[in-house]
Amino acid sequence: MKDTAEGRRSFLKHILAGSAVIGAAAMTGKTTRAGTAVPDNDPVRDTLYRETEEFRKYYESLRS
Repeated sequence: MKDTAEGRRSFLKHILAGSAVIGAAAMTGKTTRAGTAVPDNDPVRDTLYRETEEFRKYYESLRS
């Protein structure tokens, strides 16, 4: 019986410590970004979406 109580206490201590770490990270207010930054004037940024014939056919099939 005492062994299970110790296990529960240990589990709760770990949960409390983990939530404290997450709370501290949230309080710092720093944001991170994945990957590299793309400049605003980069032509690749403008070509993320291209409407092709295949897409037009697909959109038409959704409307039907």
